[in-house]
Amino acid sequence: MSDQPEEKSEGKFVLIKKTKFDDIVAGRVKEMPESDLCFQNETDIVQFKYEKPETEKKFIIEPGTYILSETNAGLRPLKMDLRKRNLLKTIDNTKAIIGEAKVFFSKLAIYEELGRPKKRAVLLYSRPGLGKTSAITEVCHEFIAEDAGTVVFNWPTSAVEADSVNRFLEVFSDYSATCKRLILIIEDIGGGERDGEHGRAGVPSGLLDLLDGIGNVFKLPTFIVATTNHPENLLESLADRPGRFDLMLELMPPTHAEKIDLLRFIAKREPTPEEKEAVGMKGTENFSIAHIEEIVVRGRLHDKPIPDVIKELIEHSKKYKRGFEKKRDGMGMSRFED
Repeated sequence: MSDQPEEKSEGKFVLIKKTKFDDIVAGRVKEMPESDLCFQNETDIVQFKYEKPETEKKFIIEPGTYILSETNAGLRPLKMDLRKRNLLKTIDNTKAIIGEAKVFFSKLAIYEELGRPKKRAVLLYSRPGLGKTSAITEVCHEFIAEDAGTVVFNWPTSAVEADSVNRFLEVFSDYSATCKRLILIIEDIGGGERDGEHGRAGVPSGLLDLLDGIGNVFKLPTFIVATTNHPENLLESLADRPGRFDLMLELMPPTHAEKIDLLRFIAKREPTPEEKEAVGMKGTENFSIAHIEEIVVRGRLHDKPIPDVIKELIEHSKKYKRGFEKKRDGMGMSRFED
């Protein structure tokens, strides 16, 4: 990324050419540049061009991965490294996302023919721990490896407002000639859990505008992958309208057979018959990928048999549900029940 702006607040007119009338009449000057401000007297024409304040200069984006961050100087795309994780693609929906993205990027001519913005959006939803972030990271690695002209923007919605992102994409950013496509990651839309009469929060208009392609935000073919832990918070105007999110994928807890596959993959060995049986015992129905990882790690750290660790996690889950079960009181507030 180049053309980083400095902290200045005022624009200025810069002299670009001074031309004598005699030179024009004599044919020594046959053309003049376009200018924003012009003065003349009996002998000369003086031309100026307006330069925007440095803070309004566009960022010229190069291929790579960036996180969108609010700073004292405004929204900035900061270089970031993608964490590399080995995943079981059959379990975390990575294959489905990659397949959708490849179809989109390979058939951009359809969007040109229909006169539509070159944008397609996928929403991943589940409760925490089922591999949404890991799946997206794997998708990004796949497309960066496939084409060096890939740009990745990570937008953490809890830290950056939609309007800021919209303005940045439309007004304050442009792409170098080496950029061919953009993957935009929108993390945790819909916020956290909402309670009672407070209801669901409205969807920011800036996010709707971005998804609808209002303005010139999609300067590159753009594949959007968004995540939410609370799809119930998303109004129908966002979640149930093709064109905003074209495909919605729910990541479900792994089945018994998938838990065995995960255990084998993470532990890097064949599970014993007792271990295979333990990951399917009552209480493991909602165990996530993160649970299986913790089972393996905790067992290795504390030299515990995997079935014993699984029983510990089942008991912890029971205590969590008892301790955080909420009841409404007469004031509309939540209280915890012992």
